[in-house]
Amino acid sequence: MKTWKVILLVALAVGLASCCACRKGKKVVDKPLMATKWTLVELNGQQVQTDDNYYIILNGQEDRFNGRGDCNSLMGSYKLGENGKMQLTGIASTRAFCPDQAGEDKFFKTLGDVAGYDVDGDLLMLFNGNSELIAVMAAK
Repeated sequence: MKTWKVILLVALAVGLASCCACRKGKKVVDKPLMATKWTLVELNGQQVQTDDNYYIILNGQEDRFNGRGDCNSLMGSYKLGENGKMQLTGIASTRAFCPDQAGEDKFFKTLGDVAGYDVDGDLLMLFNGNSELIAVMAAK
């Protein structure tokens, strides 16, 4: 993909995320990527209600992350690269059966597709390898 197309896609994704309904009336304060509880607000273009589940926390000391889906805990490793690159690897979870197992499975799979990120104030935007916005998470 040509560089200008990538830049255009990223700019469009940032613009769309900044218009997210979760932003209305909020003053934007930069949040640190590490040690912040990032709760899912949008997955593959669809807003989601999570009741404070569906989150991740990146541990800056060990390059590990943990989090939760609907009823299972998850954990794994992450790697940050230049220019907003990010990979979440070795994703594992507990194995309790959830009432919304399909939603939780979709969330965990999407985390495995992450190839990049951008922090915009209190939002963490996650992108796949094609620079498409696949998840938006809000700092809690």
